[in-house]
Amino acid sequence: MAPRTFWEHTLISASHNGPYRPGQSLLHRTDPRLKVIACLLLVVLCFAASDWTQLATVGVASSMAVWLAAPRDGSLWRLCWLLRWLLLFTLLMHLLLSPGRTLWGTSWLSLDGLLTGIFVCMQMLLAVVTSTMLAMTTSTDSLAGTFGWLTQPLSRVGCRTKEWQSMLLFSMDFIPVIRDEMRVVNMAENTVEATSPSSVRMGGWHTWMQQLQGVLLRLADRGDSIAHRLAGGEDLRSLVADLPPLLPLARHDQGFTAVMALATLCYWLSG
Repeated sequence: MAPRTFWEHTLISASHNGPYRPGQSLLHRTDPRLKVIACLLLVVLCFAASDWTQLATVGVASSMAVWLAAPRDGSLWRLCWLLRWLLLFTLLMHLLLSPGRTLWGTSWLSLDGLLTGIFVCMQMLLAVVTSTMLAMTTSTDSLAGTFGWLTQPLSRVGCRTKEWQSMLLFSMDFIPVIRDEMRVVNMAENTVEATSPSSVRMGGWHTWMQQLQGVLLRLADRGDSIAHRLAGGEDLRSLVADLPPLLPLARHDQGFTAVMALATLCYWLSG
């Protein structure tokens, strides 16, 4: 049996809430609007960092989020491992193409490029970890509600923000479909490989194209069914749960806000 790739494992084990993992940690109970704003802030600060001190400040904040959520299924580390080739490519591009001091007396290896490449790779990793922790501790319903809360001012100029939220939730409906399709394709590949390994090697591309065509057709059928539900006048706005008022903040939300404010202050002072 061929080992599963990261995406196969993730899609097969995902629920309709995608990467969301239910829990009772402090980060799970924090208001999703605060988490989305904090995630955006940390990502911006991460790529705006000009030195290692500022980047370390963002790293401490991201590490606290990981510690609070305490993911135990290893998905966060598998995601970081999945990015290894992108990180290696980024590091090599800086190492070989950046001007500055050379490395080991050679003219084609840049010491400044190596340091810059490591810095950029750490920025990318921290941004991915921060975004993943948001997705793992916030359900799609809460994310859709937060999206509606952020876009609510646009409703005053005639934008249908509630319908935007509903369409966002319906797009998440494709996640279990892809999960089931990946399970079926993986089982079919294992069955064919066990019965006739030589035929798999000779006609692998043709078989893969046939399987991809079947997956796309079934996804198109799901899209057609959603379109028929929309045309039938189904009230999609009822699917979106309204978030409670943000103010006054709960005690754990106050603590979360204070930590983010402290991290931002330390970031600013370290610059």
